[in-house]
Amino acid sequence: MVGKKLKLTLLGSVAAALCLVGATASSQAQEFTFKDKAEFEQAVKDVILADPQVLFDAIELHRANETRDQQAKAAEKIEEYKEHFSRKEAPSVGAEDADITIVEFFDYNCGYCKRALPDIQAVVDEDDKVRVVFNEMAILGPTSQTAALWSLAAHKQGKYFEYHVALMEHKGPKTEEELMKLGESIGLDAEQLKKDAASEEVKAEFDKDMTVAQDVGVQGTPAFIVGTQFVPGYVPKNALMDIIKEERAKLANEG
Repeated sequence: MVGKKLKLTLLGSVAAALCLVGATASSQAQEFTFKDKAEFEQAVKDVILADPQVLFDAIELHRANETRDQQAKAAEKIEEYKEHFSRKEAPSVGAEDADITIVEFFDYNCGYCKRALPDIQAVVDEDDKVRVVFNEMAILGPTSQTAALWSLAAHKQGKYFEYHVALMEHKGPKTEEELMKLGESIGLDAEQLKKDAASEEVKAEFDKDMTVAQDVGVQGTPAFIVGTQFVPGYVPKNALMDIIKEERAKLANEG
């Protein structure tokens, strides 16, 4: 069903691309009519064979439409979850009186999430009006969920970010023994950490994070919300700082 939907969407994008190509090539509009779907699909195939670049144009158009739709959905949900992201008890690092909040959706087994960690740390170190809130999004296997639960458990002892960093920098397996050792290395009560990681309270927090990520429309990790902007994928420090400037400019104009 998904494959059929994608095929139809791409065909629509090809048709749109054909219209764009036709509009560029001629100042006079030309109407195309087809007796049925099969004739339309054959016409599309014929055009692609004659000019393969049309297919690449259609794919780019399809991606642009997807991005636009994703951004529109995210904008609605960002406003809906505004209070959730700004809650004081959220796992976070940075300023308590921040004017800009960054939300990171991440997975502890995600290579680009690990790469993003120094960028996040640098932003917080250089800008004392930014707060980064962490939203678990464990999508890369069972150990991703295990790590997320233990990280949320560390938050109950007031050391979420320290444990978050330790997990991101950890290169070995995420076994119970290793997770307890990581906790001990930053001064956590390892037995309490283990107990909390298995609690219904922590599981509920994890489930909430996963629901929020799905509602916002996050399709992969890492992904960020910077102020009011949804930004999918890895974002280097300088790009984050530029978006922060844009968001502050918006706030200044609104004020």
